[in-house]
Amino acid sequence: MKRIFYNIHKIFPLTEETFEALKNCARILHLQKNEFFLTEGEVCSSIGFIEKGSMRLFYNSPDREACNDFFFENSVVGSFASFLSEMPSIVNIVAIENSEVIAFSKKDINDLIEKHPSLKQLSDFIIQEHFIRTEKREEALLKFSPELRFKNLLEEHPKIFKRIPLQYVASYLNITPETLSRYRSRFLV
Repeated sequence: MKRIFYNIHKIFPLTEETFEALKNCARILHLQKNEFFLTEGEVCSSIGFIEKGSMRLFYNSPDREACNDFFFENSVVGSFASFLSEMPSIVNIVAIENSEVIAFSKKDINDLIEKHPSLKQLSDFIIQEHFIRTEKREEALLKFSPELRFKNLLEEHPKIFKRIPLQYVASYLNITPETLSRYRSRFLV
Protein backbone atom coordinates (compact mmCIF):
# COMPACT_ATOMS: atom_id res chain seq x y z
CA MET A 1 0.00 0.00 0.00
CA LYS A 2 1.27 3.47 -0.85
CA ARG A 3 2.46 5.46 2.16
CA ILE A 4 -0.14 8.19 1.70
CA PHE A 5 -3.03 5.72 1.74
CA TYR A 6 -1.60 4.11 4.85
CA ASN A 7 -1.41 7.52 6.57
CA ILE A 8 -4.92 8.53 5.51
CA HIS A 9 -6.31 5.23 6.74
CA LYS A 10 -4.45 5.60 10.04
CA ILE A 11 -5.65 9.17 10.72
CA PHE A 12 -9.13 8.92 9.19
CA PRO A 13 -10.56 5.44 9.58
CA LEU A 14 -12.70 4.92 6.50
CA THR A 15 -15.01 2.12 5.50
CA GLU A 16 -13.49 -0.39 3.09
CA GLU A 17 -15.85 0.86 0.35
CA THR A 18 -14.79 4.51 0.85
CA PHE A 19 -11.12 3.59 1.03
CA GLU A 20 -11.33 1.57 -2.21
CA ALA A 21 -13.17 4.43 -3.95
CA LEU A 22 -10.40 6.81 -2.87
CA LYS A 23 -7.68 4.50 -4.14
CA ASN A 24 -9.51 3.95 -7.44
CA CYS A 25 -9.60 7.70 -8.18
CA ALA A 26 -5.87 8.17 -7.56
CA ARG A 27 -3.59 8.92 -10.48
CA ILE A 28 0.11 8.23 -10.03
CA LEU A 29 2.34 10.88 -11.61
CA HIS A 30 6.06 10.41 -12.07
CA LEU A 31 7.80 13.77 -12.37
CA GLN A 32 11.42 14.05 -13.34
CA LYS A 33 13.70 16.60 -11.69
CA ASN A 34 12.75 20.10 -12.98
CA GLU A 35 9.42 18.89 -14.39
CA PHE A 36 6.43 21.08 -13.50
CA PHE A 37 3.41 19.90 -11.54
CA LEU A 38 1.80 23.31 -12.12
CA THR A 39 2.80 26.39 -14.08
CA GLU A 40 1.71 29.96 -13.57
CA GLY A 41 -1.34 30.75 -15.67
CA GLU A 42 -2.77 27.20 -15.59
CA VAL A 43 -5.81 26.37 -13.53
CA CYS A 44 -4.81 23.88 -10.84
CA SER A 45 -7.14 20.95 -11.59
CA SER A 46 -5.49 18.39 -9.29
CA ILE A 47 -4.23 18.17 -5.75
CA GLY A 48 -1.47 15.69 -5.05
CA PHE A 49 0.21 13.88 -2.19
CA ILE A 50 3.94 13.40 -2.54
CA GLU A 51 4.79 9.75 -2.17
CA LYS A 52 8.47 10.20 -2.99
CA GLY A 53 10.69 13.16 -3.79
CA SER A 54 10.55 16.90 -3.22
CA MET A 55 9.06 19.92 -4.93
CA ARG A 56 9.13 23.68 -4.57
CA LEU A 57 6.52 26.38 -5.03
CA PHE A 58 7.75 29.68 -6.43
CA TYR A 59 6.54 32.97 -7.88
CA ASN A 60 8.02 34.55 -10.97
CA SER A 61 9.02 38.14 -10.41
CA PRO A 62 10.68 40.42 -12.95
CA ASP A 63 14.20 39.91 -11.59
CA ARG A 64 14.11 36.50 -9.89
CA GLU A 65 12.16 33.47 -8.79
CA ALA A 66 10.79 33.85 -5.26
CA CYS A 67 10.62 30.46 -3.54
CA ASN A 68 7.72 30.29 -1.09
CA ASP A 69 7.46 26.64 -0.04
CA PHE A 70 8.95 23.17 -0.20
CA PHE A 71 7.08 19.88 -0.26
CA PHE A 72 8.41 16.48 0.75
CA GLU A 73 7.03 13.00 1.26
CA ASN A 74 3.48 13.03 2.73
CA SER A 75 2.97 16.69 1.77
CA VAL A 76 -0.10 17.90 -0.06
CA VAL A 77 0.89 19.80 -3.18
CA GLY A 78 -1.08 22.17 -5.41
CA SER A 79 -2.30 25.73 -5.59
CA PHE A 80 -5.32 25.75 -3.29
CA ALA A 81 -6.28 29.27 -4.42
CA SER A 82 -6.40 28.18 -8.07
CA PHE A 83 -7.94 24.79 -7.28
CA LEU A 84 -10.79 26.22 -5.21
CA SER A 85 -11.49 29.30 -7.35
CA GLU A 86 -10.80 27.68 -10.74
CA MET A 87 -8.79 30.79 -11.62
CA PRO A 88 -5.32 30.68 -13.22
CA SER A 89 -2.53 29.94 -10.78
CA ILE A 90 -0.10 32.68 -9.80
CA VAL A 91 2.47 30.11 -8.65
CA ASN A 92 4.67 27.44 -10.18
CA ILE A 93 5.31 24.05 -8.60
CA VAL A 94 8.27 22.05 -9.88
CA ALA A 95 10.04 18.84 -8.87
CA ILE A 96 13.41 19.35 -7.20
CA GLU A 97 14.09 15.61 -7.23
CA ASN A 98 12.51 12.83 -9.25
CA SER A 99 9.11 12.57 -7.59
CA GLU A 100 6.08 10.33 -7.37
CA VAL A 101 2.79 12.11 -6.71
CA ILE A 102 -0.60 10.57 -5.99
CA ALA A 103 -2.99 13.05 -7.66
CA PHE A 104 -6.75 13.55 -7.48
CA SER A 105 -8.70 15.69 -9.92
CA LYS A 106 -11.18 18.27 -8.67
CA LYS A 107 -14.04 16.36 -10.29
CA ASP A 108 -12.99 13.12 -8.59
CA ILE A 109 -12.65 14.84 -5.22
CA ASN A 110 -16.11 16.39 -5.54
CA ASP A 111 -17.62 13.07 -6.64
CA LEU A 112 -15.90 11.22 -3.79
CA ILE A 113 -17.17 13.68 -1.19
CA GLU A 114 -20.69 13.50 -2.62
CA LYS A 115 -20.76 9.68 -2.61
CA HIS A 116 -18.70 9.25 0.59
CA PRO A 117 -19.48 12.15 2.97
CA SER A 118 -16.88 10.93 5.49
CA LEU A 119 -14.22 12.19 3.05
CA LYS A 120 -15.40 15.77 3.67
CA GLN A 121 -13.67 15.59 7.07
CA LEU A 122 -10.41 14.62 5.35
CA SER A 123 -10.82 17.42 2.82
CA ASP A 124 -11.51 19.97 5.56
CA PHE A 125 -8.48 18.77 7.53
CA ILE A 126 -6.18 19.18 4.51
CA ILE A 127 -7.47 22.69 3.76
CA GLN A 128 -7.18 23.68 7.44
CA GLU A 129 -3.58 22.43 7.63
CA HIS A 130 -2.75 24.33 4.46
CA PHE A 131 -4.09 27.62 5.81
CA ILE A 132 -2.32 27.18 9.16
CA ARG A 133 0.97 26.49 7.35
CA THR A 134 0.46 29.52 5.08
CA GLU A 135 -0.25 31.83 8.01
CA LYS A 136 2.84 30.62 9.90
CA ARG A 137 4.97 31.22 6.82
CA GLU A 138 3.61 34.75 6.45
CA GLU A 139 4.22 35.43 10.14
CA ALA A 140 7.84 34.28 9.84
CA LEU A 141 8.49 36.59 6.89
CA LEU A 142 6.85 39.60 8.53
CA LYS A 143 7.92 39.25 12.16
CA PHE A 144 11.19 37.33 12.37
CA SER A 145 14.72 38.35 11.48
CA PRO A 146 16.47 36.45 8.69
CA GLU A 147 18.75 34.82 11.26
CA LEU A 148 15.80 33.61 13.31
CA ARG A 149 14.09 32.29 10.16
CA PHE A 150 17.28 30.37 9.38
CA LYS A 151 17.51 28.93 12.91
CA ASN A 152 13.84 27.93 12.88
CA LEU A 153 14.23 26.22 9.50
CA LEU A 154 17.33 24.41 10.71
CA GLU A 155 15.52 23.23 13.84
CA GLU A 156 12.23 22.24 12.17
CA HIS A 157 13.63 20.78 8.92
CA PRO A 158 17.33 19.91 9.31
CA LYS A 159 17.32 17.65 6.23
CA ILE A 160 16.34 20.55 3.99
CA PHE A 161 20.00 21.58 3.66
CA LYS A 162 20.88 18.12 2.33
CA ARG A 163 18.01 17.81 -0.16
CA ILE A 164 17.36 21.33 -1.45
CA PRO A 165 19.81 23.40 -3.53
CA LEU A 166 21.04 26.29 -1.41
CA GLN A 167 19.91 29.01 -3.83
CA TYR A 168 16.31 27.85 -3.25
CA VAL A 169 16.79 27.81 0.52
CA ALA A 170 18.18 31.36 0.38
CA SER A 171 15.21 32.49 -1.72
CA TYR A 172 12.79 30.80 0.70
CA LEU A 173 14.40 32.61 3.65
CA ASN A 174 14.41 35.85 1.62
CA ILE A 175 18.15 36.29 2.05
CA THR A 176 21.11 36.31 -0.31
CA PRO A 177 23.11 33.12 -0.91
CA GLU A 178 26.08 34.85 0.74
CA THR A 179 24.08 35.50 3.93
CA LEU A 180 22.92 31.89 3.92
CA SER A 181 26.55 30.78 3.62
CA ARG A 182 27.50 32.92 6.64
CA TYR A 183 24.63 31.49 8.71
CA ARG A 184 25.54 27.95 7.72
CA SER A 185 29.20 28.40 8.71
CA ARG A 186 28.11 29.90 12.04
CA PHE A 187 25.38 27.45 13.00
CA LEU A 188 26.20 24.21 11.17
CA VAL A 189 29.42 23.33 12.90
